[in-house]
Amino acid sequence: MLRVLVFTRQLEMFPTLLVLLSAATFGCALHLPIGPEFLLKKGPINNRIAGGKYTQIEAIPWQVSLQILGWHHCGGVIYSKNIIITAAHCVHNNDSKLLDSEFFDVRVGSSTSKNGGSVIKVAKITVHDRYVNINNQKTEYDIALLLLSSPLEMGPAVKAIPLADSVPNDGAAVLVSGWGRTETEPVARYLKSVYVNIVNREQCDRVVLIKATICTASPWKGACAKDSGGPLTYNGTLVGIAVLASKICGDNTLPNVYTDVVELRKWIEEEAKKLS
Repeated sequence: MLRVLVFTRQLEMFPTLLVLLSAATFGCALHLPIGPEFLLKKGPINNRIAGGKYTQIEAIPWQVSLQILGWHHCGGVIYSKNIIITAAHCVHNNDSKLLDSEFFDVRVGSSTSKNGGSVIKVAKITVHDRYVNINNQKTEYDIALLLLSSPLEMGPAVKAIPLADSVPNDGAAVLVSGWGRTETEPVARYLKSVYVNIVNREQCDRVVLIKATICTASPWKGACAKDSGGPLTYNGTLVGIAVLASKICGDNTLPNVYTDVVELRKWIEEEAKKLS
């Protein structure tokens, strides 16, 4: 009973209904006016991940579902057999209080967020010491590492992904994936993915003004609520962690924002060693 009461107090600032057990929708939104360089030809909004397609987990075996009480909460990425990378805001409530690790599980090796694969408890959480969240509209150094209570059993549907050495060139096609909101579902039943394009760093900085981030923009394609914490990949390497999506998911006039894994690579490697 005490554990339930503590959990309820930690979640009391969350905007989502606990009766739905969604446990704090961290669908961060960054709604910013941007210049003509981002204005792409408009098109119809497809199912989210916006404009994406259903994808088998074997094609993205490093993708995981970070869950609370058995419900998909955020995405995550397999770094090693016992370390998961996700977004820092995924492990905080809206009052910027860090939640206890005991409330989190990770589902791996499944194309669905609700069943299949394996579910492992989170034993410990490490958040970047420079992480900042301002009213869920701006986050900096939005990254966290999760230590699993037991090591993963690697296989075709469960694999670690190497960290990228450099950010892809402007315009490069990169892959984002997750179980984020769709037109008909608050959480997608099946894993989806879509290719988006890297935005020029200077243009990204002028619009977003957030440290340690990269941006993508593509016509009616991108991340949505509950895709946060998931991977942005290029040629089988991890480039970014999804942290901010436009309010209108897939809105082609607004960039999606990701924590820059390349810039924070040293922090990831050092903290992972400490946790392990």
